[in-house]
Order: sequence, then C-alpha cells, then structure tokens
Amino acid sequence: MSSYYRLICSLLLVSGIHGFGGTLSNAKEDVFTLVGLDRELNSDYATSVVLFEQLFKDTNNTEYLKKSIELYYANKEYQKVIDLSKKHIENISELQEYLMYKYVLSNMILKKYDDAFEIAKTLEQKNLPENSGLIGDLYYLMNDYKSALQNYEFGYETTKTSNLVLAIANLYYTKLDNKAKAISYLKEYTTQNGCDKKVCIKLLEYYQSDNNLDGMIEVMESMYVINKAEHTGENLAKFEMMMAQLYMQKDKQKGIDFLLQTGNNNLFVAIMYEQEKEYEKALRLLYKMFQETKDQTLLGRIAMNEFTIAKDKKKVINEVLTKFELALETNSNSEYENFYGYLLIDYDLDVKKGLELVKKAYETDSNNIAIIDSLAWGYFKNNQCKEAKKYMDDVVNKVGLDDEEIRLHHNEIKDCIEGKK
Repeated sequence: MSSYYRLICSLLLVSGIHGFGGTLSNAKEDVFTLVGLDRELNSDYATSVVLFEQLFKDTNNTEYLKKSIELYYANKEYQKVIDLSKKHIENISELQEYLMYKYVLSNMILKKYDDAFEIAKTLEQKNLPENSGLIGDLYYLMNDYKSALQNYEFGYETTKTSNLVLAIANLYYTKLDNKAKAISYLKEYTTQNGCDKKVCIKLLEYYQSDNNLDGMIEVMESMYVINKAEHTGENLAKFEMMMAQLYMQKDKQKGIDFLLQTGNNNLFVAIMYEQEKEYEKALRLLYKMFQETKDQTLLGRIAMNEFTIAKDKKKVINEVLTKFELALETNSNSEYENFYGYLLIDYDLDVKKGLELVKKAYETDSNNIAIIDSLAWGYFKNNQCKEAKKYMDDVVNKVGLDDEEIRLHHNEIKDCIEGKK
C-alpha cells in the first residue's frame, strides 16, 4: 500500500465515508476519484474500478463510466466490458458509439463474432471512418474479405493511417491473391507520408518474398534516412551492413564503397579485401583503424596480412608473433590463435605452445577446416602420428586433397603412420 493510498484512506475515514451507498458531496467525490486514480497507478484495477463504477452511479458523470470500462479492459475482464457497455448503449446517447466500439472489440477478443456482429452492423451504418478498422477486422475474422476490404478502404480514404493501409495490403497479399495491389498501396503510402517503419518493413517483407532486389534496396535506402537520424553505434552499423549486403548482390564494389563512406563496418571491409586477396588494401585500412582506435585486437589481423604478403617470411615472423601476443592479451580469438599456433608449429619455433593455441581455437570453432588441419599438423610435429591421422582424416573427408598444403600434410602423416619417417 502506497503512502499516498494511506493518506487517502485516512481522508475517507475523516470524511465519514464507511461504504458506497448514498450520494457523494463534491469533497467526497474528489476523495473517491483520488483513491481510484491511485489504485489505477498501482495497477490495482479491481479496487479502482469499483470506486469509479460507484462514482458513476452516484453522479451520472459519463466520464466515470468510461473510466470503469477502460479499467475492466486493461484488466482483461472483457465480459464485464461487454455487460457494462451493453447496459448503457441505448440510454447514453453521447457515449453510444464509444460503448458500441468497446462492446464489439471485447466480443471479438473473446471470439464471440456473432454477438459482435449484431452491434457492428449498427456501427457500420453510421459511416464513421474511425470505426472502419474495427468493423473490417470483424469481417476479416468472419472470412468475409470483400466486406472487410470495403470497410478498410472507406476508412483509409479519409484517415490515411498506417494501420489501415497495412490491413488493406495484408488482405490483398494473403487472401485476395493480388500481390501487386498490396505493394502498390504500400508504395503509395510511403510516397505520400514517408517511410513509416511498420509500412516499410512490410513492404520490404513483400519484396523479399518476391526476390525483388531493387525494391528491397529502395526501401532500405528510405529506412536508412530514419535509422541514421534515430540510431548510432552498433544498431546503425548493423543496418548499414544489411544495406551493404544488398548492394553487393548487384555490385560488390558499391557495397564496399558504401561501408567505407559510413565508416562503421571497416573491419568487415578489411575482411572482404582479404577474401579478394587484396591484402595491401586490407592492411592500409587496418592500420588506419588502429591509429584511430588503438584497439590492440586489430594487431592480430594486421599480423595475418603482413605475414601473408611478406616475400621473406622468416624476416618478418618475430614481428608478426609479437603482434599476435599483443592482440591476444585481453581477448580470445580463434582465428588469431590458429594462425599464431600454426606458425609456431610449422616453423618449429615452439610446437608445444603452438599446439595449445590451436587446441584452444578448436574448442571455440571445432568445424573450421583450417583449425582441424592445424591440429593434425601440430600432433604430427609433436610425434603423435595416430592422433594426427584422426584429425587429418576428418579434413580429407570434408574437403578432399585438392589443396596443396592439405595434400602435403596428409602425405607426411600417412608416411609417419606407415613407418616411413
């Protein structure tokens, strides 16, 4: 019980109110209202609604009736909403449409469509656009899609709300087998009203279902204007990544240029460069990122690229290993651990440490072929040929022997098992 509620209860006692009978004075009405509001704020709807119903009985103030209905609705007591609304539909003219609306809505929630329909037909005859969505929904639930569409379109002509255009589009797309009409409604809405999120997401969904890449890009570009204004950091970066991936399906360079322009996904761009074997571009971008952020984890990726392009690998290996050590000081990274471990193994610098690093990478990414191959090579270099064969067989079974390095490892391990080494 809130301290505010205790104070109000004290006021009730001081005022001599011991029950709910009789007519309230203005002061007592104010106290009842305060208690009801306090209980509502504390989600004690059962207490609050009793107070507001009593206030309505004693004052005939229809605002208390509306408050009672809203509280029953908030507490999901839909049958009480139905009973209270029906009781006053005929005798309170100024609230008739409101009571009809609540009556129909609550019956729909309880799936009493026939009961709802009786009042909904009367409500429909009033030709009020604000009621058309509810009536359309009832027809939709009763599988009368033609009548549902008539109501949706009637309301939309006047109100142009996003909820109604979504209802119309959904009806055309899923029930009336007219996808083009559904999309045209959504496009017209976004042209006239801008990129409402719900509408644009639905339009994007339809384009995706139809594999319409140009349409998806067009919607995403519109949504990007909103996202750029409302979001920063990780959320914006994720959205930009999605946009770039769409661009790349048409033009890889356009996607990369977009990400470079926005600057929130430069690491992804560096990895893209690596996949295209453009290691110099990757290195320039990685060093730029490192200078801006001083993020030591980037040194691992720099080390990988520097070693890959080095003509004299033995000359750079110590510097590369130092970078890996720094990159792994605070965070684990299976890709770095595998690359670092493999160098220690392959160059016989520290096979034991290298094997431990590769094992750690394997714990994180046990399906990675490069890591499994490194593990096999590490066991071989550690004179554990049977263990090496187990992992090497797994590699060969998954990717075969086309890769020159895998073929070399396989043959060396095979010779070891056969006693040729």
